[in-house]
Amino acid sequence: MATVVVPALDSSYGTRSFLTSFSALTLIALIAAGAWVIWSLFKPRPLDTIPTIGGSGPLSSYISSVLFMFRGWDMLQEGYQRHHDGGIFKIPMLDRWMVVLVGRKLSEELRAAPEDVFSLDQAMVDLLHLDFVFGKKVYLNPIQTHLMKTTMTKAIGAFTPDLYHECISAFEEHMPLTDSKEWKAVPCLVTASWLSTKINNRIVVGYPLCRDPDYVDLNINFIVEMFKCRMLFCLFPRFMEPILGHAATNVPSQIRRGMRLLKPVLEDRMRLLEAANGDWSQLPNDMLSWLMASVPKDETLDTMTRRLLGVNVAAIHTIAHTYCHGVFYLAANQELIAPVRKEAEEAIETDGWTKAAMGKMHLLDSFLKEVMRFNGAQAWSLNRIALKDWTFSDGTFIPKGTSIAACATPVHMDPEVYPEPEKFDAYRFYKMAERDGESGSHLAVKTGLDYLPFGHGAHACPGRFFAVNQMKLMIAHLLINYDIELETPGVMPERVWFEAAVRPNPTANILYRKRQT
Repeated sequence: MATVVVPALDSSYGTRSFLTSFSALTLIALIAAGAWVIWSLFKPRPLDTIPTIGGSGPLSSYISSVLFMFRGWDMLQEGYQRHHDGGIFKIPMLDRWMVVLVGRKLSEELRAAPEDVFSLDQAMVDLLHLDFVFGKKVYLNPIQTHLMKTTMTKAIGAFTPDLYHECISAFEEHMPLTDSKEWKAVPCLVTASWLSTKINNRIVVGYPLCRDPDYVDLNINFIVEMFKCRMLFCLFPRFMEPILGHAATNVPSQIRRGMRLLKPVLEDRMRLLEAANGDWSQLPNDMLSWLMASVPKDETLDTMTRRLLGVNVAAIHTIAHTYCHGVFYLAANQELIAPVRKEAEEAIETDGWTKAAMGKMHLLDSFLKEVMRFNGAQAWSLNRIALKDWTFSDGTFIPKGTSIAACATPVHMDPEVYPEPEKFDAYRFYKMAERDGESGSHLAVKTGLDYLPFGHGAHACPGRFFAVNQMKLMIAHLLINYDIELETPGVMPERVWFEAAVRPNPTANILYRKRQT
């Protein structure tokens, strides 16, 4: 029988064959994966039809989102000018597209849309990560916001004298006066933050906690931690927020710090309430007492602390920034000081340091409104997030989950809305009230689609009445007792923009001395 000889397998040939087939399979897989990535990046999306300010591609949009951090005002103004007659554009941010509306018609449609279509509350949770910062129990049941809108607003007249007493104490500590004619320098924004926090907290937690340096420092710096969350969380998936928040921010430790400071105050009030047989009128008339009477029975020290920190975040920084901007404008325009000072002195001579006196300061009100026309906290307003698909009257489709807002500061700088908008005119709204014979329609607290620092409609800032009253109090006290000047007379310190937010120059000093005339 013949022997069949089977040739030995060439091991090198087998290896080459395996590698060749493996390389082919790998190449096919890579080509397929690359095609999927390209398709995913460039496939049509619902927002693609909306014009973009900056880049709109996968890479260019991220570059533009970084540019937006430092050129936010320029990009918003560009969008406003392009769509001046009414339209919609979008701007890339690190973690989202922000769709921005131009014109009264579309802005009113956004404002008037039902809450189950466009939600302010959910927009704030999504943008500022309130679910981590304040917890779901607080943001789902914002009792403190309701109290600001109702009880606090009604009580402004009752506690204005107490605010003034705190104003005296705060100014004496942070801007002490002597008989010297020499100018002293203080950092204006830092000083404004300490002043506003102490004065504001006379009504939030009462004396003596409102003067506790540890408590004041906590409230000033808590917003820094919120901002840290905003910038950190936008780079990672939402499920990682609790891990990152505890590992890379001081929010948890700041909450514990607040609990430590608040606990003895709460215990004292509970003892006082028990001694008074449950008579709530025996407790101090402030936000802390109102919350104690309003929160659910299972409210914890943790959630109470978060509520009070939320009240301060909403109030003190808006007041501090607007006050600081105002001081810079007054110091740069010395001719304004005498008439504003005279009006304040006359009102106080008649009514004392009361809400009634603050209400008579019409020029100061006009001045503050003009300050906020230039320097609203955000260059956009009416921030919402779409909870459902929606189509505007111009046919623009907005898919569920879209962040959206309306132009604010660009409207304030529109010559068709405000003549000579680049000119700072402290008398602008004062003269408008005289012309129309209706002062109430032009007050700083009055909102509208042409004036949006406080928002507009049902969701307008609930604390704006309190904020304007306190700012009047602070500026009136400053002008009656102090002379002020800039380090470079007549030259306004340059403002600082970040994304759509503006704040006073954080390093600029204000010069002060005891009033000489």
